[in-house]
This record gives sequence, structure tokens and C-alpha cells, in this order.
Amino acid sequence: MRYACVLFSLLTATLWFGCKRTSESVPNNAYAYTSYDSSGAAIVSGWFTLTTSDSTNISGEWHFAPIGDPQRIGPQIGDGKLIGGLNGQKVWIELNHEVRNNNLQLNGNIEQGHMDGQWTWISYDGIANQGMFHAARK
Repeated sequence: MRYACVLFSLLTATLWFGCKRTSESVPNNAYAYTSYDSSGAAIVSGWFTLTTSDSTNISGEWHFAPIGDPQRIGPQIGDGKLIGGLNGQKVWIELNHEVRNNNLQLNGNIEQGHMDGQWTWISYDGIANQGMFHAARK
């Protein structure tokens, strides 16, 4: 009986953690995201969704995880809601829009299912760090 309880517990834990969505499992129509530091090394990966409420405003959610132990990358780790805007092929996104002195902005171009541009960490003192990013729609 004890063996059956342990087996049941392990099976339940495996199913529970195995079904959780991680940054590695990108849902359909979401964008797979990777950001890079100034030397070109990948520092963050994950995914985000975009929903357009009209021709210029976007919103969505993001789920990002660090690659290794990157330093000075700002608030681009974890999960959250995003807001942004479109102007033709130009796109801007704010990941931490509720905090003006610790925000991460994505500015780039969107076309044919992919987005390329620059991420910028804005702190109380101004631009704290920046690098490039790439996102591709799945």
C-alpha cells in the first residue's frame, strides 16, 4: 500500500509540473522571444502574446526566463502584462508599464511574423542598459 501511495504521488507531481507552461513551450500565435546583451550573447528567452484593440494599440502577456546568470538586464524576467503600440511596421512594447522608473521597453519592426529591435531598461537615472531582441511568431 505504501508503494502505491508513493507511486501515485510521483505520478501526480509529474503530471502537475509537466503540464505547466514554461518559457520553452510557446503557444500557437505567440511570439518566441530572445534578448541579447551588447556583445550579442543570448540572455533571456520566453514568449509573449499580442492582441490589437484597434489599429494602433496592443496588449498581451509575457513569460521570460534568464539564460544562465545574466547581469543588469532589468525587469525582463518573470511574467506580466504588456502594453504597446503600432505605427505601420514600427512597434513599441512596455513590459513593466506600471513602474516608470524600472521599465523595460522593446522598440522594433514587425513584419511577416517576426519582430527585431532593441530592448531598453529604463531606471530612475535613465537608460540603465540595452541590447537587441528577436521574436518570431509560432
